[in-house]
Amino acid sequence: MSPESAEKSWVGKALPRKEENRLLRGRGKFADDIKLRDMAYLRFVRSPYAHARIINIDTSAAEALAGVVCALTGKEIVPQTQPFIEIGPDSKVRDYPLAVSKVRYQGEPVVAVVAESASIADDAAELVQVEYESLEPLLDAEHALEDKSILHEEAGTNKIWNGIFEYGDVEKPFQDAASVVHIDRLHFHRFSSTPLENNVVIGEWNHKDDHIYYSCNNSFPSFAIQFLSAHLNVHIDRIRVQTSDIGGSFGIKITNYPQMAVVALASKKAGGRPIKWVETRSEHMTSSAHGNERTFRDTSVALDKNGVITAITSRHIDDCGAYPRYEPLGCVIWSQVFPGVYRFKNARIDFSQTVTNKCPVGPNRGYSRMQHLWFLERVIDICAHELGIPADEMRLRNYIRPEEFPYTTPNGCVYDSGNYPRMLDLGKQLIGWDEWKKKQTEARKQGRLIGIGIGTTLDSGTNNFGQSQIVNPDAPFSGNSQGANCKLDIYGEVVVAVGSCPQGQGHETTAAQVVADVLNIPPDLITVRTGFEPMPANLRSPACLRSTARRKDSRLR
Repeated sequence: MSPESAEKSWVGKALPRKEENRLLRGRGKFADDIKLRDMAYLRFVRSPYAHARIINIDTSAAEALAGVVCALTGKEIVPQTQPFIEIGPDSKVRDYPLAVSKVRYQGEPVVAVVAESASIADDAAELVQVEYESLEPLLDAEHALEDKSILHEEAGTNKIWNGIFEYGDVEKPFQDAASVVHIDRLHFHRFSSTPLENNVVIGEWNHKDDHIYYSCNNSFPSFAIQFLSAHLNVHIDRIRVQTSDIGGSFGIKITNYPQMAVVALASKKAGGRPIKWVETRSEHMTSSAHGNERTFRDTSVALDKNGVITAITSRHIDDCGAYPRYEPLGCVIWSQVFPGVYRFKNARIDFSQTVTNKCPVGPNRGYSRMQHLWFLERVIDICAHELGIPADEMRLRNYIRPEEFPYTTPNGCVYDSGNYPRMLDLGKQLIGWDEWKKKQTEARKQGRLIGIGIGTTLDSGTNNFGQSQIVNPDAPFSGNSQGANCKLDIYGEVVVAVGSCPQGQGHETTAAQVVADVLNIPPDLITVRTGFEPMPANLRSPACLRSTARRKDSRLR
C-alpha cells in the first residue's frame, strides 16, 4: 500500500459504530418483536426424567382445548424426516428434535403444542399426559466409558470419539527430568451461558412455493440450514433464514436448529401458518446447550532443575451430553491453544468423548479452548506448589519469551507476537499483588484463608470448521467462510448484504470499513444488512416494512 492510499484507509480506524444510531434509540429488530398475521404459538412438553422409556403419550385433552391448533410428537416426526446428520465419523446415533421412544436428558422435548396464543399453548401443554418408565441415568463421563448401559443402543457404544495428540519426544524428557509431578484427577464443571435474549424461532412452511421461511436469532444460519435440509428432506435453496439483531449469543444460539425443525414441522401440520416459539429462561438453562464438562486423568509433568516444564502427558474425557449435536468438534478445537502461553514442546494428550444423560453441549464462549487453558493453569499451579516456587515466578520461567516471537507451537500454530512477562507485571501492579500477598500471610496467622491466583490465557478467536475433517475426513465443512453481495442502488447508496450474524461485534461498522477501502468511499455511504435473505412480504412485521426498496436491493440470492 502506498503512503497516499494508506492515509485513506478506513480499516483499523476508530469510528462511531453504525449500529448504535438505531440500537440506542430502541430501533433494534429482534425476533420476539415480530408479530405476523395468523401467527400461532408453540410450547414444548419436556421430560422430567434424565433417562426413561416413553410408554404412552396422550394429547387428546390438550387438543380438545379451545384455541389449540395441533400437537406434534416424535413418532409423527420420524416418518417425515431423517435423523439429524452427525459431524462425527460413522455415528449411528439417531437424533430427532422430539424424543421418540426414550428420553435421554431432563428437559428433552417430548411433545410440541401449538395454539392461537402463548397462554393457551401453556395451558394446553399442562394437559398433555406422558407415561414414563424411569431408567437409571448415566451421569459421569468416566463411568460412561466403562458402563455396559448404552445410552444409544443403535450406536453400540457411549464413546463418541477418541484421538491421541502427540508432539515431540515425550519419553526422553521424563527420563531426564529433575522432577516429575503426577496429578490424578482434575475436573472442569458443566456450565451454561445466559444471554439477555433467549432463543426465538418463527417459521412458516409455505405450501404455495414449498419453501421454509425463518425469522429467528440463530447465530450461524449457514450451519443450521445444512442440518435442517437433510433432516426435513428439503433442498437447501428452499430454506430461507433471516437473523437480525441478537441480544447476546456466546455461541449458544448456533445449536437451536432442532427447535427450528419442530417449528417448521408444526407449521406444516397447521396448514402453513407461521409458528412462533419463544424460549423461557428455565428452558434455556436446562435444555438449550451447555458448556463442555471435561475430566483430566493421569496427568504427568516432567520438569528440569529450574522448574521449566519439558513434557506433559494426560488423558482427557469430554462429556458431550445426550446427543453430539455440535460434537466431536470440541475434541479438536482445543488444540488451537495446545501449549497455551507456555513453551513446552513435548506432549501427549489421549482425548475421548462420551455421551451421558445430560443436556447436549454446544459452543459457549471460549468453546473447548477454555477447558484446556484451565487445565494448563492448574498444572502450573500444582507444579509450583510441589516444587515450592511462587505461582508468578513459575509462570515467568515457563512463558514463551518475547524474543521467541513469532513462535511456532508443537502442533504447528503460529503466535505472531506477545509479551507475557510484561502483561503479568502490569496485571500484578494493577491489582496490588504484593500488598495482597502480605494480607494473605497476615490472614493465615489469624486462621483466615484468602485466595489469590493467576490465570494466563490466550484465545485463538473463532474455530475453523475445517477442523471437523480431523474427526471426520468426509465432513462437508472446509472452513469458515462468508460470502457477501455488494450493490449500488438507484439512490447512489452502496448496500452490502452479509450472511454472518453479529451479537455485538459491530459487523455493520467493520464490513462498511472494508468496502469503503475497496471502493475508496467513506463508510457513511455504505449500508450493511446482516443475516440471510429477508423474509418475503407476507412474513414481514410492520417494523420490517420500512425502507422496502432498500431491503429488496440488499437481498442475498
